[in-house]
Amino acid sequence: MTEETITPGFLLVEAMTAASIALLVEEDKLTWDTRVKDILPDFEIKGDIIRNHTTVADLLCHGTGMSWGDNYYISTENNVIIPGKDGMKYLSSQEPLLSFRGQFQYNNLPYELAGYVIERLSGLTYSDFVTSRLTHPIGMPRTSFKTPQAGTDNVATCYNVLDDGTPTPVPCVKTGDNGFGAPSGGIRTCVKDLLKLYGVFLASANDRFAHEITSTEDSPLKQVSRLMSAKIPMSQPTRSEISHAFGWARVQLPGKMGDIGCDPGLMPNGMPIVGKGAPSQLVIYHHGSLRDALAAFLLLPDNESAIVVLTNTLALNDTPDWVAQLVLEELLEVPDRNDYVAAAMMSVAESATWYSSTIEELTRNRKADTSPKSLEDYAGTYWFAIHIVKIDLSLWRTVLCTRYCKDCRLRNSAWITISTTLSLGCIGTSLQSAVTGSTKARSFGSWIRGHRRSF
Repeated sequence: MTEETITPGFLLVEAMTAASIALLVEEDKLTWDTRVKDILPDFEIKGDIIRNHTTVADLLCHGTGMSWGDNYYISTENNVIIPGKDGMKYLSSQEPLLSFRGQFQYNNLPYELAGYVIERLSGLTYSDFVTSRLTHPIGMPRTSFKTPQAGTDNVATCYNVLDDGTPTPVPCVKTGDNGFGAPSGGIRTCVKDLLKLYGVFLASANDRFAHEITSTEDSPLKQVSRLMSAKIPMSQPTRSEISHAFGWARVQLPGKMGDIGCDPGLMPNGMPIVGKGAPSQLVIYHHGSLRDALAAFLLLPDNESAIVVLTNTLALNDTPDWVAQLVLEELLEVPDRNDYVAAAMMSVAESATWYSSTIEELTRNRKADTSPKSLEDYAGTYWFAIHIVKIDLSLWRTVLCTRYCKDCRLRNSAWITISTTLSLGCIGTSLQSAVTGSTKARSFGSWIRGHRRSF
């Protein structure tokens, strides 16, 4: 890999989605307090408060409290099974889970709504708007918001690793390819392009904070001081600032980082404090992760420095997070440094307990004196409640085959091996309220959890 190798950046795109909204605000096409329903009247999410009061600003700071349904739109072969034309219907099917504006709760889906706001007000697709207004003027020729065209040179292959340590190529997640997923996780880019982008962000932000202006001459970015200002607290209570802005997280060093990455859940004793013994300064950061890659960046406004880490595999921990923090402490010449090798090993060990803990949970919740039903009893067609996606289950020899379908045409297929030694009462129920009605008039969970490890 080189500085021009194209890899998935996923959630790193959120800063660009927020910056696109800022361009429209600067042009008086909306304000930060414009209600989403006034731009998108087809936004009909359940719950009067979230439907009637959510503003554009709420979408960008992760404070809506709406359900996080994005784990369900990526299917086998990393296809996105929600077509763009049904995206608003899917978003409106979400429900309020937490109090509105009551707390920070990371959620990609509001950024999809922000993408529809951009399209509705600009008359362009999300990809065309961001390309013409941001990546082209900044000079980011190797950045796009869908799978790179065939024949594009120097594109990384994504990998996952089998139990025996063998790296296995996997398709990259196809966010943005069919019109859904680009504003929240669809960027494909390289280190060289991102360093250009973050250099413009840092220079523009410092200029605007210094001179109290909304735009800098010759910069395609607008309202950057608003974009990078704290909007909602994170990880409270804390002594130093940890907050989220529009598309960015903020932490005042010394402090704990990684709150929007994967590592905090893998550290039983909490994340290490970064920058111990060094002068305090602000770090702005974000992570990117989906099924086939991880990414991270850190920005230091005080010295206009940026750290970018891109990878092409999904590890047992958030490797780019640890690498970025290690480089940060080296850059700042921190006297009391963390042992990131030990932190990485600890997080890997915790991640590796997932399978055994899942089996323990299934065993613990198994109903006594019950026996599995015949696999034939589960064969049938199961529709997502809003009828934009269905799952066909059919029995082939001793396994259940699933096909995820959209628009009633088969697009993706995968094999799920069900262990008949486990009670099928262990079938996941996280979407039973949303998946209803089959050809045999049964409800079915969103995922089969009683599977063999080889799955």
